[in-house]
Amino acid sequence: MPRVLAKLLYWLAVLLISLALVVVLILFFESRDGSSLNGSLIPAGPMALHGG
Repeated sequence: MPRVLAKLLYWLAVLLISLALVVVLILFFESRDGSSLNGSLIPAGPMALHGG
């Protein structure tokens, strides 16, 4: 049973480190960019402009 627990803890640590790296990279690239992701809207497509 301790071997299963060790595997579980290992993969949990891998998952947490991966998530932390993703967050750090997102924050890094957002800080380098002049624009901000906060409050950004999806641009309206051609159908929205024609009322269809």
